[in-house]
Amino acid sequence: MLTLAALLLANAFFVMAEYALVRARSTRLEEMERQGVRGAARARRMLRDPERYIATTQLGITMAGVGMGWVGEPAFAFLLDRVLGVPLRGLGETAARSLSALTAFVLVTFLAVVLSELVPKSLTLDNPERIAVRVARPLELLSRIGRPLVWLLERSAGLVARLLGASGSARRGASYSVQELKLLVEAAQRSGTLEDSERVMLHAVFDFGDLRVREVMVPRTEMVAVPASSTVDELIAIAIEHPYSKFPVYEGTSDQVIGIAHIKDLMRARHGPSQVAAVRGLMREALFVHESLRVQDLLARFRASRQHLAVVLDEFGGTAGLVTLEDLLEEIVGEVSDAFDRTPPLVKRLPDGSALVDGLMLIEEVNQVLGLHLEDSHYDTLAGYMLGRLGRVARLGDEVEGHGMRLRVEAMDGRRIARLSVRPGAPAESPQAPP
Repeated sequence: MLTLAALLLANAFFVMAEYALVRARSTRLEEMERQGVRGAARARRMLRDPERYIATTQLGITMAGVGMGWVGEPAFAFLLDRVLGVPLRGLGETAARSLSALTAFVLVTFLAVVLSELVPKSLTLDNPERIAVRVARPLELLSRIGRPLVWLLERSAGLVARLLGASGSARRGASYSVQELKLLVEAAQRSGTLEDSERVMLHAVFDFGDLRVREVMVPRTEMVAVPASSTVDELIAIAIEHPYSKFPVYEGTSDQVIGIAHIKDLMRARHGPSQVAAVRGLMREALFVHESLRVQDLLARFRASRQHLAVVLDEFGGTAGLVTLEDLLEEIVGEVSDAFDRTPPLVKRLPDGSALVDGLMLIEEVNQVLGLHLEDSHYDTLAGYMLGRLGRVARLGDEVEGHGMRLRVEAMDGRRIARLSVRPGAPAESPQAPP
């Protein structure tokens, strides 16, 4: 029985060591090493070559399991035969011994599974790093002792695997795909490890590399640009009216941006020794990028050029819009407002159940906020959806109905739809002209 107990403990040790190698995190062990925890450095080294040590644990588990069957079953069968032999004597000697052997097999299996498999696994999964630092030294010693046998078994297994068609090119420490990382983040949020805001931010980081400049830029119709012939006083008036520190400078039309005017340069021109009369004389060279450029590549250009604003060009070389470093940041952390921002909310709910919505709000966002189901494959914004439904240039007061709601143009900015009202309406879809 002492031999059986020793084999149970040995099996439990190898099970704990195997799960510790699989589940322990190198970052956590590194932190424990900095805290001076003994064995943490050795455990980290073992994680760099886990296959070697896992092979040792599997060999140990197999040998301990065989030993438990070899030693435990005959011992239990002998004891049970002594105990059950008399009551079962009426069944015959062969039947009594067979029943004793079967009972011994069940008992040994139960003890092996519970005491040397399930309990060690539960203890290890509760804190794999703590177990890893404790088993590291003896496991390393056993690995050295059993290295020849482990090497022979690994080579034999590799040969058989190749004969069965395995390529043998499995990557050590295989990396996760973006989708797998997102699933891990979702699981961490459900378990309470991450806040919902952290989950949203991490998802934004994962999606950041797929974004194009056209998806984050400010369109040309929303740009605040100044003519190159403007005076310094005129630029000061524009700067006071808008909460920006840089303004695109154009020649002729905003489709021909030729530079960027900085407020700092404006102040120097106004109060410095050299007097500059026109904006053309103080503007700086602009950074031009194509609208199809990936935002992560744009971020690299911002770093290299030490600029925080770029003019976006379309496929014809005209101005499509502009993009700033703040626009890129907002794709990760969400909307960033400073003390000078006076932008009205994109959605303003009214007491009568309707809502005022900014025309540039994305259809997807409108659906999420207001619980609608608008779809349009040709337009991204609510204003674009309205124009598509009307089939013409919008006018103040234009209305369309459909999808259980009614859209009405409430404000125009030139020919652009600035704001719309959304209210419950009829399900039929029919554009209506204003009275």
